[in-house]
Amino acid sequence: MKDLLFTSNPVIISRISAILEAEDIQYVVLGGVASLFGGDYAGISTRMMVEENCHEEAIRLIRECHLENDVELKL
Repeated sequence: MKDLLFTSNPVIISRISAILEAEDIQYVVLGGVASLFGGDYAGISTRMMVEENCHEEAIRLIRECHLENDVELKL
């Protein structure tokens, strides 16, 4: 697995999750529980990871949907 992005916005995580699921790209969201306490709780952002062989495709999809400015992409 490879880091795809960091964000403290649960709406963006939901949106990107739907995009990845539509393209059958497996992903994992880590740190989501901390986000329930008001976003960037104690400096912990939510992290999304994908398989390495899907990383470039996932970045392309995020950019196509103009969401790259809403997250910290890990290139």
